[in-house]
Amino acid sequence: MVFVGYKIMVQLITLHFFGPYTLFKGNRSLFHSEHAKSEGIYLWVIKDRKNNLNYIHYIGETTNFSKRQKEHLTQVLGLNYMILDAKSAEEGVLNILWNGMWRDKTADAAENVLENYGEMSRYAIDYIMIIDIYFAPTKLSLDIRRHIEGRIGWNLRKKYPELKLFYPDDNHVGTKPEMLGHKIVISSDEKILGLDEEMEI
Repeated sequence: MVFVGYKIMVQLITLHFFGPYTLFKGNRSLFHSEHAKSEGIYLWVIKDRKNNLNYIHYIGETTNFSKRQKEHLTQVLGLNYMILDAKSAEEGVLNILWNGMWRDKTADAAENVLENYGEMSRYAIDYIMIIDIYFAPTKLSLDIRRHIEGRIGWNLRKKYPELKLFYPDDNHVGTKPEMLGHKIVISSDEKILGLDEEMEI
């Protein structure tokens, strides 16, 4: 098939995930990092410390790294997000203590939060403490960032189902309707399971 006067422009996109950063004070605090106000793509990662393995827990994109993480923190502390048992997670075992209010579609959702808040808020802090966050700064447009975010998620689900232990099946994963024909080269400060070094988007 011959295309006259048509040229396919393949873009090479490089991403490097710096980290891990944390939500707590210290030399790894994301709020004091050089990327705090940057736009880019981020990964929440849970480390199986028993076997030294990093599992993807959440994938997101943002125009302001620290601001977006504060929004996530509000959702966790408000029990809108799920809460995992920290000790089990660090041993590579999924143990969900709280499923998240957003998943509760019943009329009792808010009451359930209030009834369980005292106990679950303590577990929430433990859970937050084990979350490692990696960040890849970009200068890409919003639609491309969201497409890459979605492609990383779908790649994990389709190619590495055994590695999505901590990545919920109901996490929203959105992409453009069609592949863009671009290639991304990915690296990170630590090896992250299910994160390919090269991907077509």
